[in-house]
Amino acid sequence: GFAAYYSFVEKIFKADAVLHFGTHGSLEFMPGKQVGMSDVCYPDSLIGNIPNVYYYAANNPSEATIAKRRSYASTISYLTPPAENAGLYKGLKQLSELISSYQSLKDTGRGPQIVSSIISTAKQCNLDKDVEFPEEGAEISAQERDLVVGKVYSKIMEIESRLLPCGLHVIGEPPSAMEAVATLVNIAALDRPEDGISSLPGILAQTVGREIENVYRGSDKGILRDVELLRQITEASRGAITAFVERTTNSKGQVVDVSDKLTSILGFGINEPWVQYLSNTKFYRADRDKLRILFQFLGECLKLVVPDNESGSLKQALEGKYVEPGPGGDPIRNPKVLPTGKNIHA
Repeated sequence: GFAAYYSFVEKIFKADAVLHFGTHGSLEFMPGKQVGMSDVCYPDSLIGNIPNVYYYAANNPSEATIAKRRSYASTISYLTPPAENAGLYKGLKQLSELISSYQSLKDTGRGPQIVSSIISTAKQCNLDKDVEFPEEGAEISAQERDLVVGKVYSKIMEIESRLLPCGLHVIGEPPSAMEAVATLVNIAALDRPEDGISSLPGILAQTVGREIENVYRGSDKGILRDVELLRQITEASRGAITAFVERTTNSKGQVVDVSDKLTSILGFGINEPWVQYLSNTKFYRADRDKLRILFQFLGECLKLVVPDNESGSLKQALEGKYVEPGPGGDPIRNPKVLPTGKNIHA
């Protein structure tokens, strides 16, 4: 049946081209040589002489290369589905509220009672598989209570910040503002020393005299003050980037006219949206020069996220025209993967 379908498409239907959607199909994984196909290799026999146009996820250049080598595909990249933080629900949300109560009441007589509730709720949420708790009924010091709460807090922050796909990517449709924010938050979380760009969490941590790597390590160990500081940094990072992206959106919540809007935003000191946002936080003294360099880079990334080259590249390929090549990979680590709609190479 598999072979009959391709024979029908070429010899009876007489298709001018085929369009596959990846990642990934079966054609390129059929028996035969790895490279340099011959007429006894299944992919070569099945695809015949039909041009093979292949939409492929931008973040998977390795398997896109297999499609090129074994089925002669022109692989056109598309943006991966937008991802959003998982958030908290039910017992985990209750845990977060209990931790907030502990932070405000730990120096009163209610501290031990709240810690007992935190441990009980954490066990109900199966966090005892990841966090080591004291034996039931054991007396623990204030410092030990802080450490227990810090470890639970760190774990629920990890759960809350996990990225989950939110829906599917629609070919040729620009991202919404919230989708763009999620992408830029992750791009901004990485230092890029080769370009002289500091990460946003790193810039904010330095504002309060800390190094972000030390904050990360302290949070992982469950040191309560570091877990709380990391939460504040995470919220401030997202808020500053949201303020930035909102300046480039239309009434439908889609990012548009990025170049014109960015020209009016960048370089105006106190009126820059991220400066305005951070002025109401503990990070109001963040280095403005470093912030401006970072947000200029994020602006360039935003320009690359928005263009619709996916549909246009498909049209060019079906017309037998040249499709611009470009690297594949994770757009967060390598924004040069953007804009999508390129003929992927590894």
